[in-house]
Amino acid sequence: MKISKKMSFFNLILLICFIIWSLLVIKQTSFIRTFDQVVIGQVYHHNAFSLSIFRFLTSCGNTGTITILTIISVIILALMKYFYAAGFVAINEIAISWINHTIKMNVQRPRPAHHHYVYAGGYSFPSGHSAGSFALYISLLIIALFVFKKLSVKITLSVIAIGLVILIGYSRIFVGVHYPSDVVGGYLLAATILTFTTLLFRAKNLSILKLKGI
Repeated sequence: MKISKKMSFFNLILLICFIIWSLLVIKQTSFIRTFDQVVIGQVYHHNAFSLSIFRFLTSCGNTGTITILTIISVIILALMKYFYAAGFVAINEIAISWINHTIKMNVQRPRPAHHHYVYAGGYSFPSGHSAGSFALYISLLIIALFVFKKLSVKITLSVIAIGLVILIGYSRIFVGVHYPSDVVGGYLLAATILTFTTLLFRAKNLSILKLKGI
């Protein structure tokens, strides 16, 4: 099976998983309620030191932070003549943010009722921080995996990017502004769209393997 076919199948699986997960959240099934309660019970414990760490981590996924980092990344990639890569990052961030907001406004899930340790307005599902950070940091990781050839560098960057995305999602539960199912929903949404846009670039022969000098 060719890579594009494998990715298409994987993209379909992600889409189905996101749709099913969203329906479970909308219907507030016993599985979702139990899942949220169990995870929150394990995560929602605080002291001054841990709060300072996770407030910082959650700020790494703030809309303002992600927007600024996206603009900087796009400019740097464009100056390096990685024009398709710059477009790849911009398209992913814009598409995922817009679709995430649209779903939020339609699902209208209230945020958790317990104390919020940071301000969070609007609705809860899916987590915008989780989806937005996934869109930016994993997009940059995909590009970096093509740009850098050394295996040790690829592994290091993968651990940093994936670890940061996971910690940002975790922080949203920790500071009390999201249910765990919101975070999972954000990840599934971003992964679905990111896989789809990667397929589009491959389909148009715009592989980020051949970005420089275009």
